This record gives sequence, C-alpha cells and structure tokens, in this order.
Amino acid sequence: MMNILIVSNNDACRSRMAMEILTSFGRGMKVFTAGVLPGNGIPDVELYCHQPWDYVVTLCREAEESRKDFDNVVRNWKHFLYNDPFQAYYNDEDLVEQQVAEVYDLMHRQLYEFYRDELSEQLLPRCRCGANIYCRCE
Repeated sequence: MMNILIVSNNDACRSRMAMEILTSFGRGMKVFTAGVLPGNGIPDVELYCHQPWDYVVTLCREAEESRKDFDNVVRNWKHFLYNDPFQAYYNDEDLVEQQVAEVYDLMHRQLYEFYRDELSEQLLPRCRCGANIYCRCE
C-alpha cells in the first residue's frame, strides 16, 4: 500500500479535489490531506510531518514551503501549482463555478499524468519473478 499526503494551504478545496481525483484512478493508495494554515478543525500538516510517506504532493506555494518541516521520512516529493478558486471574492456564482471547473480540469489532467508516469507501475500486481501483471512466466 502506497501512502500519499496531499498538502494545500487550508485543505478546504484543492487538496480534497486532488484526493478524490487521485483515488479514482486505481487502488493500492492511502491518500490523506492536510493544510498548512491552522484553523477550522482542518487537519494541520504538522500532524503528518513525522510519519513516513511514499509521496507528499503539494498544490500551492505555501504548501511547498512546508517541506522544511518534514523529517527525512518522505521518499518522493511532487509539486503542482494550482490557483485557489476561492482566493478572490466573486459576486457572480457562475464565475466561481467556472474557476472551480478550470482548476478541476487542470488538476485532473496533471494528476492523471502523475499517476500514469510515476505511480501506476509501482501499484501493479507483481508475479514471483518481479514482473508486473503482464508477465507470462507461469
């Protein structure tokens, strides 16, 4: 089982979307989310800094800065930069929905590429010879 932590600034929108997107691609991953800004009962990244992680995925500059707080228990780091769709106050609900949809589409595309290029091979079942599911040695 691969342990993945997704970190954003306040763990309210982007990290939750990223967790749902990433887990939709396949099994074999335990995905957690956290925020670097305290408050509102949201899991704080400090709770996770001393635990071992296969990947820590950051979604914004503030989250990337938290890298220094982690012990040497992170095997791989992956950084993405997504705008916060709720960063500015909009009186137009359609504009807010459009911002969320744009971030979601970009996030889905980039997280799929991350899954395809870095995670999927590690998550495939292995036979006794060490090859993946497509092995024909048996």
